[in-house]
Amino acid sequence: MRLPKKFFPVVFAFFLTIIMVFVVTGVGTAVNIGFPPNFFALWMKAWGIAWLAAFPTAVFVAPLARRLTEAVLR
Repeated sequence: MRLPKKFFPVVFAFFLTIIMVFVVTGVGTAVNIGFPPNFFALWMKAWGIAWLAAFPTAVFVAPLARRLTEAVLR
């Protein structure tokens, strides 16, 4: 099943935040606690909590970021 193009901003934010938060929380977890035996579980806990904040933020902040970018590049 494919979604209509009008859903592009939300689907883009969904995939972007999954990847970005995955990388950032992995680095942050490693920097703060190293690599204990339960590293992956701690990383996934951090990722889940952070993604719950990142996804809606990305959806609602993207229009503002676009306007600011357009203002800077004019």
